[in-house]
Amino acid sequence: MLSQCANSSCGRPVTSLSDGRLYQFEIVSISISANDDTAANLDETPHKETAHFWLCATCAKTMTLELEPLTGLRLTPLEAVGPETPVRLSAPELHDC
Repeated sequence: MLSQCANSSCGRPVTSLSDGRLYQFEIVSISISANDDTAANLDETPHKETAHFWLCATCAKTMTLELEPLTGLRLTPLEAVGPETPVRLSAPELHDC
C-alpha cells in the first residue's frame, strides 16, 4: 500500500492519489542459483508483480519515476527528459482518475 511520496527527500504522506502522479510498474523476476551447475535451461516460471508508486504534486512538477531492470526505481528530473529522450516506463503511467 502506498503511504508516502516516492521521493525519499520529500516523504509527504498520501492523502489523495489525485494530488500528485501515480505510477504503475510490472516487475518480472526470476531467481536462478549461480552455483547450480545442474540447473535446466531457465525452466523456472518468472514471477510477475505489479508495483505502484506515487509522487506528490510538488515533486511531480519537476521529477518522474523510471524503473530500471538492474538498478530499480530511479527518480529523474523532468528537465533531463527532453523530446529526444522519452521517459521509459515498464507499464503505462496512470493519470488522475
